[in-house]
This record gives sequence, structure tokens and C-alpha cells, in this order.
Amino acid sequence: MLDYHLILYATIKDFELKERIRRVDLAFNAFAHLASSIGHKNESTLRKMCEPRSSGNGAKLGFEDALVIMAETEDYRLLHYLKEELKRRKQSNRQQLGLFCEPLRTLEDLP
Repeated sequence: MLDYHLILYATIKDFELKERIRRVDLAFNAFAHLASSIGHKNESTLRKMCEPRSSGNGAKLGFEDALVIMAETEDYRLLHYLKEELKRRKQSNRQQLGLFCEPLRTLEDLP
């Protein structure tokens, strides 16, 4: 399953490719452009947001930053991912709550 880090990276790289063609500028850096759009001083924070959490980085993509990036790139894959992730979490929470609502003797019968 795709993680939001990979979707963010794909969104930025796709935007970079399209803008390089549109601007006829092969040196266009989408990370620097989008970092300035969301108010970061340099692009390294945005690059860290594209790395998996297991790499030890502390950079997190905020919802407002995600909205700015989606509006700038006109790519809403992140929004669709977040929507599906919220549905999955809600269903998981319901299943967990359902276990706590069961009587103990019913739970003992589970494998």
C-alpha cells in the first residue's frame, strides 16, 4: 500500500516535470518552489517530509501545507489518500470497540 510519503514525493516530482516542460527550464526545482509556497526557508524540510517515518526524521506534513501543495500542483492524490485513511481508521476503531463490547466468555472462544 502506498504511504503518504510516496504520494507526496510522486506529486512533487510530477509537478516538477510538468513545470520544466511548461517553463522550458530544465533547472526548475519543485522542492524549492513548493517550500517557499508553504513558508519554509529551504527545501530540505519538504524533502524530509517525503522520507518514511522510520528514517528517524521529525518532519511531518501538516494539513494546511498539504492543501497549499495540492492547490499549487493541482494534484489531489493526497486528499484522496487522507480520505481513505480516515475511513480505514474509523473502521478499525469500530472493530476494536466491538471487541470491548463483547462479553468475556465470547472472547475466550476466539482462536
